[in-house]
Amino acid sequence: MNNQEQDMQKRVLIFFVVVAVLMVGYGAVSSFFFGKQEQGNSRPAENRTVAQENRQKTEGQQLQNSQAVEKQAEKQPEIRYSATGGFDLILDRRRFNSDNLQDLVSIKTEFGSVKFSKIGGRIVSIYVERYKTDVISEFSKKNRLFPTEIITTDQNITALVNFSPYTFRQEGNTFIFTLEKDGIKVVKKFILDGATFQFKLETEGLENYGLAVINGVSLEELESAFGHSGAIIKTDKDLIKIDRDIEKEQVIRGNIYWAGEENKYFIQMLAAKDGFTASHVVPVAPEKTVVFSEIGTSVEGFFLGGPKLYSLLESLTERYKKEWGKDLALEDTIDFGIFGILGKPLFIVLHFFYNYTHNWGVAIILLTVLIRIIFFPLNHKSLKAMKKMADLAPEIKKLQKKYKDDPQKLQQEMMKLYAEHGANPMSGCLPIIVQIPVFIALYNVLMVTVELKNAPFILWIDDLSSKDPYYILPILMGLSMVAQQWITPSTDKNQRMIMYIMAAVFTFMFMNFPSGLVLYWLTNNILGLIQSYIINRVMNKEKEGKKKSEDG
Repeated sequence: MNNQEQDMQKRVLIFFVVVAVLMVGYGAVSSFFFGKQEQGNSRPAENRTVAQENRQKTEGQQLQNSQAVEKQAEKQPEIRYSATGGFDLILDRRRFNSDNLQDLVSIKTEFGSVKFSKIGGRIVSIYVERYKTDVISEFSKKNRLFPTEIITTDQNITALVNFSPYTFRQEGNTFIFTLEKDGIKVVKKFILDGATFQFKLETEGLENYGLAVINGVSLEELESAFGHSGAIIKTDKDLIKIDRDIEKEQVIRGNIYWAGEENKYFIQMLAAKDGFTASHVVPVAPEKTVVFSEIGTSVEGFFLGGPKLYSLLESLTERYKKEWGKDLALEDTIDFGIFGILGKPLFIVLHFFYNYTHNWGVAIILLTVLIRIIFFPLNHKSLKAMKKMADLAPEIKKLQKKYKDDPQKLQQEMMKLYAEHGANPMSGCLPIIVQIPVFIALYNVLMVTVELKNAPFILWIDDLSSKDPYYILPILMGLSMVAQQWITPSTDKNQRMIMYIMAAVFTFMFMNFPSGLVLYWLTNNILGLIQSYIINRVMNKEKEGKKKSEDG
């Protein structure tokens, strides 16, 4: 998890913690401290404003840096030269001039299309139709640096095997690229296998050289700070993520199952059946890295380049757990954030609902209903306690008048009154506190799962991972919070005023949140309104029945 993502998540978490503390604090002290609480209540909006300014400054700085890099690239096409541990990527004009990317082999896949260059037998494009995205970045294309290249410990040999024309033939779903030159033979077989390519590499005449294969090259940088972007390496013990802003080469040694590059939505990775002994992560330009792994004279495995769909990654993990006896843990490449222990099951349930509704917005609504059912006992108990507090309001006013000059005695009598009637002044905030981790976990789910990217709901909501372009859902959500205060029992006007302020703060904050998250909160509020209405009616009838029995 990078620093930007941690900062973003911390700001969201701090906001809700501040809200929760303020609400707990209000219930713990008497009403004449309201003035101080009102000052405290203004802090979340102030903190949020500072957070927004900081984020805007950071985004502005990143944009300037990006533009500077682009200008630099236009002036000088070479990327920084790197020779690492004897392996030479040949990052100079020989590479840039080696291939005009015109002699290509294009094939259709279940996600879109893949293009191979006959120069080097390399994958030069992986276009995903649904997301209108090429997993091979512009950086790769401009600098002719692609996955599945062979890197050796000899510059001339590296140039020979990557910058020479290969012969091509197709046998069904098998695409074969062959090079025979100067006593060297290289055969690359790519076998289309659903969303992946089975990859087989065989060489002759290279026994005296160190060999490696490129697993992945930096993907496009996405606007959002959420999710990891950089190198990713899976060993038999750990899943290692290395940020793209490193300045020195890093070498991971051990029993390596697979390695590659990722951003929050997409991945390039190459796995080997017999594993790799070492993987190198090499910085080749600002915020750009290349991952290559050492191999023998041959390698067999599979290459995946595409979206990080949870169902796909999970199925691949299960498949190779049976075939290879290895846990590739590909689904762990999806970073569910600091509340991942909640985020993953939330997404699994969300995906379950989507399989039946085929609409992610409807799935979010159903998930909200399920969460509401799970929290029903807590919410029910809280609302009943709040109703009791409202019924005790006349008694509380009498105590306040009686002990207006003795605050300590007033508190004692009020606590005694609460205990006698089973009321809890802090009952209203408890459900919100409990739901904070769920809220943040769902926030991360919406921000990092590619399934929700460009996922429409209804009418104007065409992307549940982005904000509502017309702010209709945030406004409705704010109104639903106000309506909750109209129908929810409250002990005094001061508490209502605080909740109205919170409704305004939430409305402005949610304007830039993913519309799917706002939909969740809005649905949750509507369900809360229905529950409050039912509880109020039931308790009022019970009260009336009790009163009639006493009169009778």
